[in-house]
This record gives sequence, C-alpha cells and structure tokens, in this order.
Amino acid sequence: MEGNSEVSGNGAPQRAAPESPEGVDQPAPAEATTQKKTQHKDWLAVGGIGIEKRRRSSNASYRIENNKVMIDTPDGVQELEIMESKDRHGSFRKAVPALPMPLAALCLILSFVPGLGTFVAGLAVLCCGYTTENPSRVSGACWNLLAALLMVVLAPILVGLIWSVQRGVIILQESMKENIADREAKAKAEEEGTA
Repeated sequence: MEGNSEVSGNGAPQRAAPESPEGVDQPAPAEATTQKKTQHKDWLAVGGIGIEKRRRSSNASYRIENNKVMIDTPDGVQELEIMESKDRHGSFRKAVPALPMPLAALCLILSFVPGLGTFVAGLAVLCCGYTTENPSRVSGACWNLLAALLMVVLAPILVGLIWSVQRGVIILQESMKENIADREAKAKAEEEGTA
C-alpha cells in the first residue's frame, strides 16, 4: 500500500484527502456537517488560534509613536491620534478609593498586616464618603471589606500578605492621581479666573 492511503472497514484502500496548503480552505467532505466545522473554526479564532496567520495576511501594518497610530496603507501613511484610553477594572479594583494623601499613606503602612489597610479604606469609604469607581458608597465599602476578609483568610499561605501590600500601593497611587488631577483643575480654574 502507498503511504497516503487508508484502509476502510471493508478492507478496500481509500485515498486520503491531500493536505491543504497553509491559508487555503478546502471544501468539507459530504459526510461531515459544515455547521460543526464552522463552530470549531470560530472557537479557534476566538481563542486566538491562527492569529499570527491572520496578522500576516493583513494588508496594512501599523506602529504606535507617542500618542499617534501610524497606519501604512497602499495610499500612504495614515495618522490617527489617540485621544484617551480607559482601563476596565474588575469589582475589587473598582472599590479602591481615592483618599487624602495622609490617610492613603496610613493605609499603605497598615497593609503590612494583611487586610488592615483595606479594612480602614473600606470604612473611610462608608463613613467619610470618599469616592470609588463603584456606583454607590455601600457597594464600594462592601467590596473593600470582602477583600480585607479574603486577605486575612489567605494570609497563612502568604497570598493575603502580598495582595494586601499590593492593594496598599494601589490605594496610594489612586490617591496621588486624584490629588494631581485636583491640583491641575484648581490651576486651570485660577488661570480662567485671571484671564
């Protein structure tokens, strides 16, 4: 028998379908359902399988310089400006409050005891009304208190300690961002008031 033939159940040799060259889709055999093949192919595409092949087949290439995207097209280079980008955060990350700097520094120091800094931040959201990305103060406080509880539970395997310190740093960073934004807004308001 030849190397590319297969034996069916009745003993008669059959020719195997030739392998398709890369990137060329062959029609499905009559006995196979095309719906299953399409679903399988879509799931692979969703999972990122074959992404390199799709990227290479694209006619346009691009590069990012500063706040601009430069797209090379057959007509020339098209320049697009990135106006803003926004991160999408999960539920725990949305609950991080923007605190005054002294309180944020205190939360960072307290975060070396797993969950304590996050607990204080949660109470500050609930009692003092500091803002989070959550729609209500109560939900922000609840997510912070749940995170503090999980940090305490996970502390024996050191995950809770690492998470607690990381969250303390994030609280400080968010507070610094808010502080800088407030100063810039005040400076802009003073410039408009004097002009």
